[in-house]
Amino acid sequence: MEIISGSQIAQEIRQKVKERNEQEGISPCLAMILVGGQKEDLHYVGLKEKAAAATGGKSRLLHLPEDSSQQELMAKIAELNQDEQVDGILLQLPLPAALEEQTDEILAAICPDKDVDGFSLVNRGRMSGDNPGFISCAALACLEIIERFFPSLAGKKAVLVGDSFDLIIPLATIMIKRACQLSVLPSYEPGQASGADILVVEKGRAGIVQAEGLAPGVLIIDAGFYWGAGGVCGNVDRAALEGQGFEARLLPVPGGMGPILIAKLMENLAQAARQKRY
Repeated sequence: MEIISGSQIAQEIRQKVKERNEQEGISPCLAMILVGGQKEDLHYVGLKEKAAAATGGKSRLLHLPEDSSQQELMAKIAELNQDEQVDGILLQLPLPAALEEQTDEILAAICPDKDVDGFSLVNRGRMSGDNPGFISCAALACLEIIERFFPSLAGKKAVLVGDSFDLIIPLATIMIKRACQLSVLPSYEPGQASGADILVVEKGRAGIVQAEGLAPGVLIIDAGFYWGAGGVCGNVDRAALEGQGFEARLLPVPGGMGPILIAKLMENLAQAARQKRY
């Protein structure tokens, strides 16, 4: 089985972004808003700060109290929208429970031209048209892997498992436009991806995906994330696939989609700076 290194691919992407930024003389600035936050949130923000620096950019963190109101949060977003020094704005999700129901309304306050996460309602809506704006970095990360193995999706059979606005829905939209034979499932059961060329699994449970019902040579993108006794794992039982000698290509957890997602964020950030400049 071929294990795809997300870390290596992310490094390739970051290097290209850095080189182009240097050539064009731009140093994009990413503003990140974190409301409250657990250790995991601070970890993810730190990874994005490092990625911005590694690509020749800058970052700014606004760490707001957990009890911040919707009005206070949206006022900060409005300030960043008007700040000419800020190229991209990122709202770290999920928000605290008191604000969670207002997530879409708060995301809608981010200027679409600075919405480098691709989460605003405007950019999500533009996905269905011919001129999309910023696309979710999770969807772009999956697409990066898919295109490396399938330059053309026409006629390919793909199964996406999940319903998220940041991965499954935008990725499905892109694949449909490219004439892919697509199935989107709310959950995964063995045999549901029979004959698929591509399988992306976001929902299910730890280790649910094994060789049963899968075609040899299938490209599997594991988009699950679970904390277990042995550390982090995903929806795919990698040990079982390897133990059976199953022929597949796997983007695993950990070290798979996460690093690529952040690298794609840097691409979007550089594009935001470029659009503003030109």
